[in-house]
Amino acid sequence: MTKTVVRSIVAVAGATLTVSAALAQAPSSAQVWDVRFVVDSSGPYVPGPSATQIGITMYARVGILPGTWNTSNFGISRIGGSTFRITANDALSAGLGVSQGAFSLGNTTDVDGLNQSDTNGNALAGHFAAFRGSFAPQVGPNYLGSNGDPANGQPNNPATGSPFVTNVIGSRALNFGAGGIGPQGVASASDSNPANLVGDLVPVYRVYYFPRADFTGDAVREVVVNVTNMSARYIHTVNGSFGTAAAAVNLPAQTFRFQIPTPGAAALMGLGALATLRRRR
Repeated sequence: MTKTVVRSIVAVAGATLTVSAALAQAPSSAQVWDVRFVVDSSGPYVPGPSATQIGITMYARVGILPGTWNTSNFGISRIGGSTFRITANDALSAGLGVSQGAFSLGNTTDVDGLNQSDTNGNALAGHFAAFRGSFAPQVGPNYLGSNGDPANGQPNNPATGSPFVTNVIGSRALNFGAGGIGPQGVASASDSNPANLVGDLVPVYRVYYFPRADFTGDAVREVVVNVTNMSARYIHTVNGSFGTAAAAVNLPAQTFRFQIPTPGAAALMGLGALATLRRRR
């Protein structure tokens, strides 16, 4: 599935951590995090005139700057946190005092093509398999757990106001082997610019956004998505199949946006295209 990157600015995290050989972790000033929120640009969940469901995926990677700290980098433990929020704001809906849409967990197979199921037999949704090692119940070789695990993100969809997802705290810290073998999202860093990291981004989390559909009129709605209270941990030590994560560091907030034309606006767009075609003839 083709994706469009709409945001990719996550700088080196905040205040420096105390470092010791026992902790075996780099200070936050040496951790370079690249976190991207990508809106689908092909397939069934693309923004546009007829969109009823939008797919959004969080990708990430982490690198450690060269230094004297005693650490290894085995990739991402988790991205998110208990107070982490993905919030959608639809100004047109807000002005009318109505619901601004809804969120739900997104199926991971849209991105990785793997038809995996949770322990209840439901299509894997929310966290990708690699980041479900702390979920319950832990059954089978991959420990995929239940989609309903509280750590798998909790959508909140009020009757009025902005919908949001919070409590995104799944991780690999307790079971390094969950959902695959080896590190996830490891990159090498030559400087503090996330764009200069060398290494693959990995999908961490997926959601669907459902815009409010019962509109008439001709306005085009711009949905603004704010990502706040984001923190992250990387794995610095591995003992067998278990990884030990460094302390959490705070990452900058992000904002991205996309347009959802109302049915009336979509009809006008179609008429405009038809008029242009007739003029060309």
